[in-house]
Amino acid sequence: MCACWRIGPSSAIVLLMAAVLSAADDGFVKWWPRFQAAVKSGDPQAIAAGASFPMPWELGPVREVASQDELARHFDSLFTADMKRAVATQKPAKIPEGYMITWKARGNEYSLYFHPARGGFVLAGLSEGPP
Repeated sequence: MCACWRIGPSSAIVLLMAAVLSAADDGFVKWWPRFQAAVKSGDPQAIAAGASFPMPWELGPVREVASQDELARHFDSLFTADMKRAVATQKPAKIPEGYMITWKARGNEYSLYFHPARGGFVLAGLSEGPP
């Protein structure tokens, strides 16, 4: 009797899908933990690295972040506690433009967007809307 094992059709499909997904990795999986760490440590330079300014930023009366310097000066008011919690705990969803996370706070729904740029990803903005 042969001591080798056989792969059934469902196992073969799972293995094939895993190979396809790993081959389709766009680098976000490696980038995301670095972004999370930068938000957790309050490092606006790392967060803004590679991002384009002005950046759309809908948070109450704020409608854009004009520069990396403005992001650094107002980091604590631009990155609210609920936003930091969402970055720390959520798994981003793939969208045609890149990735996003969404959460509810202060009676609104917020989404952070991340777009591919320069061989990696960058924070692309924040949108605010009704839940």
